[in-house]
Amino acid sequence: MAQPIEKTLVQFEKGRIDLKGCYKHLNDFERHRLQELWQMCIERFDTPIESLTGAKNSNISLPNIGVDEKEVSKPPKNPNAKVFMDCIYDQNVSQKVGKKLVPVDFVSTCKDNTLRSQMWESFREDVPDTLALRFLRARNWDVEKALDMILTTIKWRYMDNVEEKIFYGETLNEASLMYKGTSFIHGVDKLGHPIIWSPSAAHFQKDQPFSQMKRYLVWIMETARKFLHYPHEKVCLIMDLSNHSTANMDWPFVKMFLKYLSTFYPECLGVAIVYNGPWFFPAVFKLISPLIDPNVAMKIQFVKNEEGLLKFINKDQLIKIRGGDNNYEYEYIPPNENENIKMANLEEKQIALEKRNIIIDELTELTNKWIEAGNLTKELDSKLDNLTNPKSNNNGNNKNNDDPESDDDIDEITKKLDEAIKNELEIHQLRDECQERFAAAARNLDQYTRARSLYNRIGVLDEDNVDWSKVQKQFM
Repeated sequence: MAQPIEKTLVQFEKGRIDLKGCYKHLNDFERHRLQELWQMCIERFDTPIESLTGAKNSNISLPNIGVDEKEVSKPPKNPNAKVFMDCIYDQNVSQKVGKKLVPVDFVSTCKDNTLRSQMWESFREDVPDTLALRFLRARNWDVEKALDMILTTIKWRYMDNVEEKIFYGETLNEASLMYKGTSFIHGVDKLGHPIIWSPSAAHFQKDQPFSQMKRYLVWIMETARKFLHYPHEKVCLIMDLSNHSTANMDWPFVKMFLKYLSTFYPECLGVAIVYNGPWFFPAVFKLISPLIDPNVAMKIQFVKNEEGLLKFINKDQLIKIRGGDNNYEYEYIPPNENENIKMANLEEKQIALEKRNIIIDELTELTNKWIEAGNLTKELDSKLDNLTNPKSNNNGNNKNNDDPESDDDIDEITKKLDEAIKNELEIHQLRDECQERFAAAARNLDQYTRARSLYNRIGVLDEDNVDWSKVQKQFM
């Protein structure tokens, strides 16, 4: 059986992340369920994304978020009206800066549109099992449901051109969203999760088209993935409702955010803190509640003041305007025209791509061996169970356990099972090492396939590390 996971508050009280069911922390049941999921994916590797079928051979279709984009995107009467800091409606960062910020056009690194190519691309810089396990946990280790979910996500990424959005990054984001700080990442909570601040008072639905909110949401989620490194696989989301009014409500965005979070980015949330909600927020939350996935709902915490925030965030990590000692204040620093020059080095990009692809081939081969080893372990374990528990054998022809011949069979199968388990775990270890080499190679490739972000500019992110001390020193 899967291991029970401690509740969110308990983890914060203990100051320790519960990693059960996560990468490097699997029991036999969970490891074998992971193998089953990989086997089902590999069986579909040569299938084009458009033709994918799920566990029960039903077509994989994308969910409807229930938003009419044209209806909710009404441009102002004056197309040159200022939205924020001289940003105008539907003006992206590149247009605002007035320069081409990504020196080359997007070209996919995928060989084709098969699941094989698109799935490896979807992993980006993650250890692959880290991502696969998110879907298993989100579906309570039901392999068929997890398969349908991960295939839906990969199809969505393909159809919605997520890799292209990552490539151009914030350069094509709505400029006003970036300058406002509609969402920003800063610091970590007590469990080490990166914190995403989302001050709702900065947001107005009328200030940008819905298509730009979709793009922005994908950008912030994909950027947050850069901050996730073992054992910190999740984020702390703070929905800061200070000075929130009804004018800040954006129902279409709320619908989209909840759907994306539960469908395409499952198990990415460590805790969601609703901070300083206005008097009318309980009524609003009552309307939202039916849209919230149960796995998300159990991680929501309502906090009214600084004391409540300090249960989750140490004072040195909590920004000063919310009662902490951290002097950081969000300020958007726009891209400069030379920061993405490395993306134009197509020769280096090709070398990095080939290195990653060689590791993909090695990892695929190891995964097949790992699955075979796991199947043998399960087969021998079942045989041993039938011999040691006669009642579990339906044909009623079990030999008496007192029979010397039966004892010999048990000894022989026990020996084979021990050898099989040892072999499986050895392959498992080799595969983990290969997965981490894949992640390292993908991080190297990333510098050619992702425009730099604000977090590169302020020194927090480089290709391999996250270092908050650099930005914090700037504000001391």
